Amino acid sequence: MGTAEQKLASMGIKIDAIDRTGKGTLACRKYKNLLFISGHGPFDMGDKPLMQGTVGVDLTPEQGYEAGRLTAVRMLATIKDAIGDLDEIDYFVKGLVIFNSGGKFYDMPAQANGFSDVITMTFGQRGRHARAAMGCGTQPRNVPVIVDMVLKLKD
Repeated sequence: MGTAEQKLASMGIKIDAIDRTGKGTLACRKYKNLLFISGHGPFDMGDKPLMQGTVGVDLTPEQGYEAGRLTAVRMLATIKDAIGDLDEIDYFVKGLVIFNSGGKFYDMPAQANGFSDVITMTFGQRGRHARAAMGCGTQPRNVPVIVDMVLKLKD
């Protein structure tokens, strides 16, 4: 277990193996030393939603934050599956966090911190990333948040 996974374990987070059977698209694509990660949501390792609903209507902002946290855990499992060792990440470049939002919910950046906090707590300065956070009317399978990310791998 590498340093990143030890840090996750100290936060009570375990990275499980991913079931990749029957997938027609890629969860991520490597180009040179960059890893482009497709949109991830708060799904378990079998791709079942852990949370569903609209932040500001069905879900509270605190639940939106938790959805972001769960999404980070799922994304880290994808990254580990793709590269084998999370310690091979040089740094995180850019994330796009899109919330299924409604009502009078306008504080997407604060709830996006649920995602970013897991990344920065795990990777420290290497985890700091540029990020956009916004709302939309619907999400696939009614999950509250979808995040995609670009990161740089070590040379």
